[in-house]
Amino acid sequence: MHPNDPTRLAPLQDDGDRTVVKPLHNPGERTGTGTHSSSQGSSEGWHRIADLAQGESPAVGNVLKGRFFLERELGRGGMGVVYLARDERKVEARDRDPYVAVKVLNDEFRKHPDALVALQRESRRAQQLANDHIVRVYDFDKDGTNVFMTMEYVEGSDLRALIRSRARDGLPFAEAWPLIEGMGDALRRAHDAGVVHSDFKPGNVMVTGAGVAKVFDFGIARAGNLGHAHDDDRTVFDAASLGAMTPAYASLEMLRGEPPTPADDVYAFGCVVTELLTGRHPFDKENAEEALANGRRPPAVPGLDKRQYKALCDALAFTAARRTPDIGGVLAGLRKRRWRERATPWLVSAAVLAVLIAGGAWFAGMQAEQRHVADTLRRFSPGQADGFRDADQVRGALAALDGDERRRVVVDGADAIDGFLVRQVAMHWDPARGRFDYAGAQGVFRLRAELKTFAPKLDRRREEVAHERDDQLNRLDTALSRAILAGRLFGDGADDVPAVLGRIRQIDPTSRLLANPELELKFDMAIGDTLKSGDKETAAKQLAIARTWYPASQRLAARLGDTAPAASAPASTETPDLKNAERASRLESLRQAVAANDLDKATENFRQLRQIEGGTPDANDEEGGLYAQAVLDAARAACASGHWKDAADRVAAGLEVVGERDDLRRAKTRYDLAVAVMTAAKAPQVAAADQDDLRKRIEAVKAQDPDGLKHMEEAMVASKGLPEGSLENVVKKLRSTPAAPTPKADACARRGLAGTARECFDTFAVGSYGPAMVVIPHGRTPFAMTRTTITVGNLDQFCKATRTCAVSKGFNASDPARSIPVDFARRYAAWLTQLSGHTYRLPTDEEWLVAARAGTDWDGKHDNCGDASSALGRLLRSPNLGDNPATTNPWGVVGLTGGVWEWVTRGGSLAMRGGSYRSGPDACSVTTVKVTDGSPDRDIGFRLVREIR
Repeated sequence: MHPNDPTRLAPLQDDGDRTVVKPLHNPGERTGTGTHSSSQGSSEGWHRIADLAQGESPAVGNVLKGRFFLERELGRGGMGVVYLARDERKVEARDRDPYVAVKVLNDEFRKHPDALVALQRESRRAQQLANDHIVRVYDFDKDGTNVFMTMEYVEGSDLRALIRSRARDGLPFAEAWPLIEGMGDALRRAHDAGVVHSDFKPGNVMVTGAGVAKVFDFGIARAGNLGHAHDDDRTVFDAASLGAMTPAYASLEMLRGEPPTPADDVYAFGCVVTELLTGRHPFDKENAEEALANGRRPPAVPGLDKRQYKALCDALAFTAARRTPDIGGVLAGLRKRRWRERATPWLVSAAVLAVLIAGGAWFAGMQAEQRHVADTLRRFSPGQADGFRDADQVRGALAALDGDERRRVVVDGADAIDGFLVRQVAMHWDPARGRFDYAGAQGVFRLRAELKTFAPKLDRRREEVAHERDDQLNRLDTALSRAILAGRLFGDGADDVPAVLGRIRQIDPTSRLLANPELELKFDMAIGDTLKSGDKETAAKQLAIARTWYPASQRLAARLGDTAPAASAPASTETPDLKNAERASRLESLRQAVAANDLDKATENFRQLRQIEGGTPDANDEEGGLYAQAVLDAARAACASGHWKDAADRVAAGLEVVGERDDLRRAKTRYDLAVAVMTAAKAPQVAAADQDDLRKRIEAVKAQDPDGLKHMEEAMVASKGLPEGSLENVVKKLRSTPAAPTPKADACARRGLAGTARECFDTFAVGSYGPAMVVIPHGRTPFAMTRTTITVGNLDQFCKATRTCAVSKGFNASDPARSIPVDFARRYAAWLTQLSGHTYRLPTDEEWLVAARAGTDWDGKHDNCGDASSALGRLLRSPNLGDNPATTNPWGVVGLTGGVWEWVTRGGSLAMRGGSYRSGPDACSVTTVKVTDGSPDRDIGFRLVREIR
């Protein structure tokens, strides 16, 4: 290993297979997903990731999500970098194979939140693709601003490397067929699951040591539309349309921006098969548009007969109309046929003929039954002239069938019957279209119970209809209360009492809202007022409207005799009746609000009830129980959505409204516990005393409210906010605050040490110590500075102790550490601070100059700043310039110039000083300074200052 190439984080060689940003092929005709997320709720987290400033990109030695240790880089492309990672959870479980592949997306991709939403959706679909020829996708996650995917790790090489090794004449068909069949099986499995690869190419196929083909990156290209064509084998990513493709393998439809179909993968499959058998792309990497314009045709492929060659040409057809529509058809055409297969059609024909002759009578008997079953099933489908119109027709048709035929209809037609019943429900109940026949919808549900068929869609719709009914009645209850309060008792407007009552009756003729005692009394009082004014004609009309809704009301019946106004009840006797009626009305309104999960309305009605009752009613009465139920339902809904703080706040607000109740108090205790535990889980460290307190609180809730705790934790797990399964497991994983280090004697504070060039260092443990330092005079506040730049050996000590980075291999321990991000340098300084109890940090610009000049006019312009070749020779002879007297200043500081640039701080910014031997003599001295943003560079290192108390 060359001493001039110390520790660095370097990218792999670019071989032309990476993603590049290109403009749209035709911006005016773009189709597909566009740039708008289809699910606002699921995209909010990715929008936040895109809005955050991009942090430090992960590198070898980093740990993602506290779990995946990046061991080495496997490859990189335009969408990101793929690492071999060790899953520390599998290591803890002693899994024999703890390794996974981790693809970390780059900034160009992750700064588009809609692309991340689409990629997460497609990755979730790709997780379901279980096949021996598909690289399994495990998860799609983020760590800070870093977005990554975890996948199955496959040992081997990609198909591109295999093709290049046989580029002259390709593989023989017999040798290539297992790979062709494996790739085709992977694509066929994906298409059956509704997933189109959209970026199939040799670089996306791994070949294991056993010769098994495994396809990967399913769904990544589906994150959006397509970009402009390119003439090589690179995937093109379009930031405007959020798409990706490889133009040489993209179909004509993809290049034109049409939605992905399996036929796109058929074209790419044909290109890969041709390239595998001949060693060359069928159109020499021209894209489909160029090949079509140039009149290109697939080349001759040795070893294929006419049938096989036609199958390959059909797969490579430029237009989808002429192309084989599915992978199965291509494989069937390419497969070699043995003599038995060629004879099979004749043998099958003979067998079929024999079966027809022998089973003619049986077939004739079955024909009628099949017609009955098929005809019945057909009538369940939409658009049939004689299709079933209602449940009664279905019952009649099924009654005409015998038992076996009826069973076949119910079993074979489960999906058709399910769809028919859902459509029948929509004919009765569809609030968006003004359909509110709830009783009719219930009749359809009864038919489903009679048929006992498998109807998952209908079962889900039953729950939705019940919720929609409660919501509609709750809204109408609010509208009725407003109409009564406004005195719109007899009008014919849409918001007047008669119209609202009509809509309630349409939904539920038996609803208790139709027997509102407050409204009955208000009707009677209004009619009485009209009679008092002497307008008996209007009073008669009002009475007719009122009796329409209250035909059995004795109070209203007393008005039939056209009595005088004086006959109406005195105000003093009406007041108690009105109070009771208002209470009954508010109580029913509270019930409707609870059923519809309307907490705000429930709170309003509960407070009105308390005003009507006066005093301090018992919190455990009927209205108190109803209101507590509304509060608990709202808290459960918030918890199921991952908002534990909202759940705790709602219960606390409910306690303030209703007063002390045991059920609400227990709920408050457990939701407060959830907030405390989940807040502690976000903290980097938690004091031992606080952890003990959380354990005691959990034990107390387990003893006093075990069912409530169980149900709350189940809701938290369902919301994916509690992957540990329980709050107790979260507390077990909390990181304790480390004890403060024991003060040690300061080896660098000895009297007379400053400016003598004698070394001092901090001791951490037996045989373990920090970097060597010299003490720099600085008035009354001398400071220690590392004698040399920080070395590879210094950082290896840190990596071994913390296990947060990889130990360097193949480097001299005394070589200067270079190309290390400034954040990494600061973590190393913080680690030294924690171990020693003394403060380590980067030097300030002023401190660096004081140390460099050593109280003299020393400028560092020695041999190290001269010719690069001579400097290189000295570096080879003397690592880190440690034994070259010309590079040591009077205070013992080594290699300030000519080795590497060194970081210094200037307030809140960074700069670098000193220069490297590559800088040349004119830019290599202690006075040389350059501004930097802290990014790693091959000629940047660092040394540290340690404060002396």
